[in-house]
Amino acid sequence: MSIELIYESLYEALALSDASLQIWISITFAVIVAGHIAGRRIRHYTYGLVAGLYGLYSAVLLVRYCSAAYQILHYQGLLLSRGLEPWPVPKALGILIGSGTLLLMLGGTVATLWFIRSVRQENEPGHS
Repeated sequence: MSIELIYESLYEALALSDASLQIWISITFAVIVAGHIAGRRIRHYTYGLVAGLYGLYSAVLLVRYCSAAYQILHYQGLLLSRGLEPWPVPKALGILIGSGTLLLMLGGTVATLWFIRSVRQENEPGHS
């Protein structure tokens, strides 16, 4: 594998990780706004459907992000084995950014699902 191809693959993996985060942020915002605005107009089963689809797609995006992170580490390793530095950033910073993003996606998904659950419970008949 040529050095140019390694760099190209590395930057494609970085773009994939960024795209995964951007999509996750967009759907999370959409679910929160929809749950807040729709309020009592959405039926109980619709809340379940939204929560289920959101949870499933968030899991897919989380796996996609982890796959991109693995690819990034792989291509970094290839560059390092050839005596090249991928970029002038300390390795700890990359680990911090990757771990922080992973925790953000995981915690944000759980918080959003909790929010949807609480909105659904507030809108159930008999809840005062």
